[in-house]
Amino acid sequence: MPAPDRPPLHLQAAAGQALTIVLDAQPAAGLLWRAPAAPSGCHLVADGQVAGGAGDGSAVQQRFLFTSTGAGSHTLKFLLQRPWGETPAAVQPVLVDVR
Repeated sequence: MPAPDRPPLHLQAAAGQALTIVLDAQPAAGLLWRAPAAPSGCHLVADGQVAGGAGDGSAVQQRFLFTSTGAGSHTLKFLLQRPWGETPAAVQPVLVDVR
């Protein structure tokens, strides 16, 4: 069964400037976001995690930095999955409009 797509996130960025993408993960359940390969002329890297709530087993927000050298529109599809699993639990499309 294919993973359900979440509603797309629509973001704007300036060419040459880093855009932070923040996604809620579920590390207690083993579910973390995997970033897609960066489109041509772009750079996408993981930028760590921050607590999304208080207490043990709370949510975590994963951060990714996206940079594009020029203007254009890009669709990034992040996969929420366990490192040992093959099927993602969810797909998060992120639509970035670079100006």
